[in-house]
Amino acid sequence: LQIVYHLTGSYVWSGFLASQIAVCLAFPFVYLLGRDMMGARAALAGLLLLPVTGYYSWGTRQFNHDVAQIPFWAALSWLLWRAERDNRLGQWIAFGLVAGASLYAKFTTGLILLFALAWMIAEPRARRRLATPGPWIALALSIVVAAPIFVTLVRDHFIQFAYAAVSDSWSVSHHGKFYYVGVQLALFVVFPFALWSSGLIGRRPSTLEGSSILLADARARRYLLWMGLGPAALLVLASPFVGVGEAWSKPMYSLVGLVVVAYLGRRLTRRGIRRLVFWGFGMVAGTALAYAAFAPAQCYLRGRLSNSCVPGREIGALLQEDWHRATGAPLGVVAGDNELMMVTALFASDQPSMFTHFNRAYSPWVTAARLRREGLLIVWPGGGPPPDRWAAWTKGRPIGEERVGWSSRWPAVTLRYVIVPPGTQDLPPLQDKLNPETM
Repeated sequence: LQIVYHLTGSYVWSGFLASQIAVCLAFPFVYLLGRDMMGARAALAGLLLLPVTGYYSWGTRQFNHDVAQIPFWAALSWLLWRAERDNRLGQWIAFGLVAGASLYAKFTTGLILLFALAWMIAEPRARRRLATPGPWIALALSIVVAAPIFVTLVRDHFIQFAYAAVSDSWSVSHHGKFYYVGVQLALFVVFPFALWSSGLIGRRPSTLEGSSILLADARARRYLLWMGLGPAALLVLASPFVGVGEAWSKPMYSLVGLVVVAYLGRRLTRRGIRRLVFWGFGMVAGTALAYAAFAPAQCYLRGRLSNSCVPGREIGALLQEDWHRATGAPLGVVAGDNELMMVTALFASDQPSMFTHFNRAYSPWVTAARLRREGLLIVWPGGGPPPDRWAAWTKGRPIGEERVGWSSRWPAVTLRYVIVPPGTQDLPPLQDKLNPETM
């Protein structure tokens, strides 16, 4: 995100661009794997089917670690196939480097690596490769590349796993047992219509006889099923019993189009390809237009002020102006209500840091010395007093208030703030331990 910011100069729309870049980076690897197995035409068909799934259209509206995994899963599937097939050292080196780098996107990338390891052990020809240096060099390189992650885990007291545990508990207590399965089905609701329209399913054309399987190599078909649907199927089976985030499987369906073509590709005609072009590009354009209409509708028709229409520039400018007027110094640190804190930090031109939950475990860049030097702006929505849990920071300090209009139909946004000015010495002790209640 920081790289894209420096390329675009925006923290606002650059994240949406980063999401689409991540999706597009996956497409060449999907195409290359399909071309290696079935030829260019079948690879193109498998690629065009991806945007028909919600995960490659509606599901990529925002850039997060789930979307960041998408190109890595596709790349690993192609690189492992090539490395195991040809057993060239350079291919194993590439696989090892990408495997190590993939863990920087999200630790659940380890799932595809476990499936890759299982394939190497279970498949007879792949198992023979373990007697050659290539797979072991790949393993060593992946460990070296990922080593800083393990150092960071120890330094941050395994905060990532603590967060995952809290997130899982929340999913279990707030979602039904089959919520995750329902989300998967919803994101594939259009998929059968595209298959029927393109002739991949439905009545068999009279000119085609025999099997509809295009990919004759049974071993390659098993590989596509194992790497392309195995991790997603495992999550579906586990979801009724453990907490699984509905977005976890975003990178796991990158080969679903190739799987369909491998088994139904003999039905595909030139007319079917043209229809897949329509479906693929139509879903991208259609979901973009739907979101462009849906997001404002929530705000202006229902009065729900979501992040997509919050008057962020006005809020950031007003609070920063109040800070400048009171202190005569740049705004360096913002804390308080999470949503309002993020909006202020994003849109204030001083680009302040966020002090999440007043806790250095979440914001290690905020130190006591920095707070004494730069001060702190504490913000919260509504016209009431600050929460009692912030009393050590806000008690006895004057409360400011601003009202920001955003719609002629709905009331203005009321927000309040407390200024802890630069030079303040009597600051409360800083927390540096994880608090599960705030994760």
